[in-house]
Amino acid sequence: MNESPYPPDYIKLPPAIACADVDDALIVTMARILGLCWGHKYRRSPAYTPHELAELLGRPRTTLYRHLNRLQELGWLQVDRRDRRLVLQPFIGFTEGPPVALPPSGHDFPERGGTDNGELRQALHEAGIIGRPFRELLRRDADPVVVRAWFLWTWAPEQEWLDNPAGYIVNRLREGDEPPNEYLELAQLTPDETAVLKTAWAHSEELNGWPSLDGNDRLQGLAPLWATIYHALRSATANPW
Repeated sequence: MNESPYPPDYIKLPPAIACADVDDALIVTMARILGLCWGHKYRRSPAYTPHELAELLGRPRTTLYRHLNRLQELGWLQVDRRDRRLVLQPFIGFTEGPPVALPPSGHDFPERGGTDNGELRQALHEAGIIGRPFRELLRRDADPVVVRAWFLWTWAPEQEWLDNPAGYIVNRLREGDEPPNEYLELAQLTPDETAVLKTAWAHSEELNGWPSLDGNDRLQGLAPLWATIYHALRSATANPW
């Protein structure tokens, strides 16, 4: 590795991580991991062997594994194993805009339907939103379908200009903007519907008009867009929907 994999100027480090109540060495490791991810818009790192990763992060192998486990426990990172290499996927957002006024410590957030907001929490984590914006959107009881729709929208090829997808999503949610209808439809696909689309895609039906979906106008209409987003997610993440 002759050329540095780190950005030439600076590494984006969200305050939620920089000011976290954890060991400083862990924050430094996370900052270095983010630096390795900058070439993929901070969504993932290239694939490295454990030896390469330990060398790049300046950590002994034992410390590297301990830090990676802790970062996953904190919900900051996902480690995907591909053959004998590791791909690191940060679960964070680089938000823009003014600070959010938060209720005092101990405030009980409203809960959707009397639950612990599990669906919303999952959608926010999937979109890379953490820290203060995460808590704000929980307090606002944001619609998880809208969160997920905006997340899927950021993966469209025409959105390549986005260098901070999570921050963009947060701003759209703050403004109350609705995503395009077709992305709302994608966000509401059931597991069974997604399975049908994946089966059709596996048989290369996108090349001949999705014949197995004849009679299901809704899925047949969504299939081309679904395939585009699925391709993008599949190439960049270990867990496309």
